[in-house]
Amino acid sequence: MDEQELTIQRFLDHDLTPEERVRFLQAVDADPVLRRRWMNLELVLVEALQLPRLTPSPRFVSQVMAKLAPPPVSVWERIRSFVTVPRMLEWNLAGAMAAACVAVVATVGLLRLVPERVVEVPVVTPPVQTASSGSGQESKVFVRLVLLQPGAHSVAVAGDFNGWNPTQTKMERSDGGMWTATIPLKPGRYQYMFVIDGKQWIADPLAPEEAGDGFGAQNAVLDVNI
Repeated sequence: MDEQELTIQRFLDHDLTPEERVRFLQAVDADPVLRRRWMNLELVLVEALQLPRLTPSPRFVSQVMAKLAPPPVSVWERIRSFVTVPRMLEWNLAGAMAAACVAVVATVGLLRLVPERVVEVPVVTPPVQTASSGSGQESKVFVRLVLLQPGAHSVAVAGDFNGWNPTQTKMERSDGGMWTATIPLKPGRYQYMFVIDGKQWIADPLAPEEAGDGFGAQNAVLDVNI
């Protein structure tokens, strides 16, 4: 895996910092080869998300956990093991006398080092300073939206972040009929829909949550956090 593939993978896994994400998007705009490799990996990711997920049975999970987790040992079993394990003590008169002498010398030394009076000095802790931007603007997060529509001629995003304007946020088409858009958004909760060919409104099939729009349809919900 070369450096470009590693950067693309970190971008798809949301492991890049906001500054690194901006530099990556600028490089994508300037390099057609990098943009093609990114779009191909995006397509692989979208197709992988559409694969059925296999859920292991509870019996299989219990068998695996039984093999991984060691059997619990009670407190009484540990006490009994400590008491009943045979131990051998070797008695050496010379060693015992030497240890006793060392203990006496250490005790006398400690008594000589103890001061007559202990004075407590209060420590003043400086207040913690928090960094704030001079411009006062709130940070934004780059959000990537992906839709697979091979038969569409145009796709846009409309939501409460752009006044539900179907012509403001256009999506770009890549190989395989995948449409993508990267939008800078402030932290918050947003609702949006995809507009296909300027007339068909659909919710994002990859959105983890939906909410009713009050007219019988469902909008996709997007939570943006830093």
